[in-house]
Amino acid sequence: MTIYGSVLPGARSIALGAWRTERLTEQAKQRIRVFDWWRAHGKNSSLAARHFGLGRMTLYRWLQRFQKQGITGFNEYSRRPRNLRGATTPWDVTKRTVELRLQYPAWSKHKIRSLLQREGMMTSVSTVGRILKRKGLIDKKKSQKRRRAALHPRARFPRGLRVCEAGDMIQIDTKYIMLPGGKKYYQFTAIDVLSKQRVLRVYPSQSSRNGVLFLGECLASFPFLVKAIQTDNGAPFLKEFEKRCQELGLPHYFTYPRSPKQNSYVEISHGADEREFYQQGNTYLFLETMRAKLKEWEVTWNTVRPHASLNYLTPQEYLEKLKQGRLPTRDTIVLQA
Repeated sequence: MTIYGSVLPGARSIALGAWRTERLTEQAKQRIRVFDWWRAHGKNSSLAARHFGLGRMTLYRWLQRFQKQGITGFNEYSRRPRNLRGATTPWDVTKRTVELRLQYPAWSKHKIRSLLQREGMMTSVSTVGRILKRKGLIDKKKSQKRRRAALHPRARFPRGLRVCEAGDMIQIDTKYIMLPGGKKYYQFTAIDVLSKQRVLRVYPSQSSRNGVLFLGECLASFPFLVKAIQTDNGAPFLKEFEKRCQELGLPHYFTYPRSPKQNSYVEISHGADEREFYQQGNTYLFLETMRAKLKEWEVTWNTVRPHASLNYLTPQEYLEKLKQGRLPTRDTIVLQA
């Protein structure tokens, strides 16, 4: 079967015009509107320039590009220099930098630069970083994470912070509760650094939303004003938790990554929980039962258990004596960053 047909006159120019229109940027479309206004008002360049807040020379350049290139001349052209400065780092430094990176892939540019200096290759840290980036030897995901951390540093408590009143610093952390069958609950713990008074709660997950709920429990349960809190960098203490602290105007300090010693008071109390509570058979599958038993342990900790750090007083007794005056035990703690 033979099919006869013909191309419509002007079809090629119509298709070409449509193709050019699709290639126009938003800036080019705005310049076309300026061009249409200029043409509709007698091609008065001075009037058009004043109307759109442009320089006349800018308008003249657009018109010249339109005359030479057509409608696509309104698009932005590349501003890249014709002659680019090439790398000036000696090839032996580049070669040795790559070799050291492949030999020690987890070492930073600072360490690699130090190794280069030992071998008599004097270069800067930024040069080493550029070489690694140019050779594709930097993990982009880790690099972006570190960049975000540098642009938005987390608050750390100042070195030598003096804790002399109850509520000056509350340390908060979470602890896994391992149950039969691989199930987990999460114990949220808050401890006052000075008096060792604690608030304990159990949640089925360690989301930041549960962190906000626990923060509310702390503010309602502690018998004193909470003035500052300190946590690690875990998920329960980010996002909604941090946002809630900002809304309350409550200082929220973070420990340094992989530095549990900075959260020592709450970590030590978790050790006591493991020995004195969980290893005594106090794990329950039903969440409400677990919550009730942990509440009983909180009362025991605060009102019955003698604490060696408090000269064998309970936290409640310590708070009562603290109101009366100075104590035979330490009544000021200096936190070291």
